[in-house]
Amino acid sequence: MSRVFNALTAEPWAIIPSELQKIAAIVQRHDMPDAAHAVPEYVKRDYELMAGPGAQKIPGAQRAYAIDGVAVLPLVGPIFPRANMMTEMSGATSVTMLQNDYRAALLNPEIGAILLLIDSPGGAVSGINAFADAVASGKQKKPTVSYVSGTAASAAYWIASATGEIAIDRTGIVGSIGVVAALPVQVAPDASGELWVEIVSSNAPNKRPDPVSEEGRAEIVATLDAIEKQFVADVAKGRKVSVEKVLSDFGQGGVKVGADGVKAGMADKVQSYDATLNSLRKMVANQRKLAALKQ
Repeated sequence: MSRVFNALTAEPWAIIPSELQKIAAIVQRHDMPDAAHAVPEYVKRDYELMAGPGAQKIPGAQRAYAIDGVAVLPLVGPIFPRANMMTEMSGATSVTMLQNDYRAALLNPEIGAILLLIDSPGGAVSGINAFADAVASGKQKKPTVSYVSGTAASAAYWIASATGEIAIDRTGIVGSIGVVAALPVQVAPDASGELWVEIVSSNAPNKRPDPVSEEGRAEIVATLDAIEKQFVADVAKGRKVSVEKVLSDFGQGGVKVGADGVKAGMADKVQSYDATLNSLRKMVANQRKLAALKQ
């Protein structure tokens, strides 16, 4: 069993449940190792095309591009804590890459604003809160905006909510606030004819809670609820609304599309990507004019 699959079942996920099932199926089928590989040229080219005409790779960044002083950071596909074959070969995203590229954009003197270009079902919880905190802090130094071109669900929405503004495509999807755990229960021998049985020590009954029993399920739900509490608190802080509003109006684990997301307060405006990018380009151009006048 690969480390990626072990990680899949060992930690909570902030992701659309159907997407987690797809990831589990892919990992089981290919037994992907947890190791970085060279990013195919067609994947690199795709990020450049996503950013737009005239995009130039930001020095020190892995996927971030700059256009007229605006850094465009693609946040696409499932989110994993660290790079693995799935993130590198399929275009999924790792939190370590996001942290690296966001830091590179903040430190680059040619960058005046940052745009997170999001189309992601969410991902593993690990590292999301820390990156959301980094974005919340970073937007005080350089305006940071999210654009939802497809989906910003669960962990992806967690991150988006930390930015200064969320613009969304007419058919863009936001929400899926909640946490899920994937816990396999073996009821028959595996393909090798083996049946694994785990026995825990006497004083650690909650080390391997049984998801089938009431007690085990309660223990698992308590952990998920604790993570969800932080998720909701971060969204409320980022969107400048109460926790109660997030719990009542932000989908209750479901999603909202385009204008409905804006109406609920989950996004700020329905707008095209070009319009969002151009508004940031104008902002940066004005920043540079003011700086030149002060010299």
